[in-house]
Amino acid sequence: MLRLIVLIAATVAALLYVLSAYGTGEPLAKPQVPAEQKAPEEKPVSDLLPELPAAPKSSGADSAPPSDLVQPEVQTPERVQDFPGPDLQPSPEYEDRPLETPQTIAEAEGPVLYVSAASVNVRSGPSTNDRVIGALDAGAPVEALGPLDTEWVQIRDMDGRIGYMSGQFLSEDAP
Repeated sequence: MLRLIVLIAATVAALLYVLSAYGTGEPLAKPQVPAEQKAPEEKPVSDLLPELPAAPKSSGADSAPPSDLVQPEVQTPERVQDFPGPDLQPSPEYEDRPLETPQTIAEAEGPVLYVSAASVNVRSGPSTNDRVIGALDAGAPVEALGPLDTEWVQIRDMDGRIGYMSGQFLSEDAP
């Protein structure tokens, strides 16, 4: 504590020395004295506004659009991207692999539940004080590993992570 007080005192002393050696003691910006303001010449407001043509009289929303109105399909032509060269072929090293299908929970031991909120944290323990190990979006399927009648349910997600999620954000109904 004594070291801290000595350090603060030395810093303040150094600042005072630098300010006294290099400072002039005068403020940088001098107060401005307002000059006499003379009243501007009064011009009629109508002279300041440009003259605009009169608005066309409309019979309401039921009237036909003006003939000079450009229709959207004429206005912006559709752009078709044409890529030169042959069609793309799969790489030989991946040729024998099947296309990836959406993941599902394989061989689920417990009931499959679905996340019912927009985004819910998966935690390492059954409390908001525990560390967040991931987040799941709405509709993500999870496998329940523990009892469903508790406030926190132990789950396993699609990536195999095991954690806890509040039971209020889990539903048995698929989205």
